[in-house]
Amino acid sequence: MIIEMKKFGSVLNSRPAGHEALLAISPHLTEKKDGEELAIDFKGVDVLTPSFADEFITPLVMEHNKNELRLTNTQKNITVRKTLAFLAEEWDKKVVME
Repeated sequence: MIIEMKKFGSVLNSRPAGHEALLAISPHLTEKKDGEELAIDFKGVDVLTPSFADEFITPLVMEHNKNELRLTNTQKNITVRKTLAFLAEEWDKKVVME
């Protein structure tokens, strides 16, 4: 299953927006089969703030095993890369970021 973050806009900021985005995708997560990979794709995202990412990504990280969650298109944009690196220090498990 792939979640395209650009559907939520090119500037992803604020805790309320992150929480709203998580609520929007939550019903679709029930369609994910056991063991199926969840890919969060940051292609087309210009800005990702720690507040948005903490509300949206951290709950997903905590719910999924490290081999079931992949963050893609994270390396080309410095705000995406730095935000995820910052939050990854707080996550108890490693997440594949490419």
